[in-house]
Amino acid sequence: MRLYHYAPKTNTILQNGLYSYAKHPHLQRSYAVPAKSDKKKDIIAWMENNIFPGRSKAISCLTEPMQWRNNDPVLKKIVKSSTLFSFELDDLLKAGLVESIWCRDDLACRGHKYVIDKHTQYFYEVKPEEIDTSPLTWGKVDPSKKLMYGAVRHYMVVMKKGIIPPEYLRPEKNNLVFFYNLLQSVKKLFTHKK
Repeated sequence: MRLYHYAPKTNTILQNGLYSYAKHPHLQRSYAVPAKSDKKKDIIAWMENNIFPGRSKAISCLTEPMQWRNNDPVLKKIVKSSTLFSFELDDLLKAGLVESIWCRDDLACRGHKYVIDKHTQYFYEVKPEEIDTSPLTWGKVDPSKKLMYGAVRHYMVVMKKGIIPPEYLRPEKNNLVFFYNLLQSVKKLFTHKK
């Protein structure tokens, strides 16, 4: 099963691998407020105790590339500023690199519940064969909340060492950016004809 991850355009993923929060060399402050600390060890402890066991070593992924439906500026921003990578989950499992897999699906309202920035989030553990590969609900993204992942089912693959090694990763063509740019070109063409 191929899974997808969006990473910043400037990255060293193909050289060093895909880092989880625990392994990332730079402190990401998104969890500093709920953890009530800007120290990485405190944030990791908060993640492990308040979200789900292994959260700090998890890599977020989707079962398909993002599908922008002209409905969400946050989604558009993520895609335009990111490089799309994919990996074969079965290869990671066979190599014994995966500790657990968790699903975030706030619409299902089940599993470990926690609130961050007034938004309730739900995570529940799944087996690899329980990963739902049915089409994702991109139309339910709510731009007013500035939260894309709350409405879109995604998975957190907990890596035993907190990293997906580079040999398992493949860069993908970011079709969403291509089609967005194509749409903009067509719009300009019709605008100039008027």
